[in-house]
Amino acid sequence: MGDPLATVEARVARRLGQYLGPHTGRVAVKTFAQRGLGRGPETLTVSDIPALNQALRPMLRTILGKQRCELVIRHILQEFGL
Repeated sequence: MGDPLATVEARVARRLGQYLGPHTGRVAVKTFAQRGLGRGPETLTVSDIPALNQALRPMLRTILGKQRCELVIRHILQEFGL
């Protein structure tokens, strides 16, 4: 697991950054928190992770393919012990 003291936003961005690059990971969290949850990434909590993953899934499938997308989603869930 990542740094439990880091924000949810930073932890998800870091995880996405392993697959998309650091800048794209941060932008994806910002974009899909806004689109999927209707609020900024700084407000994300662990309970938002499933909804954020659902919002991210179509983009990840397009960029990474189905299998890799599901791997990334699994890694994000593991990051938070879900």
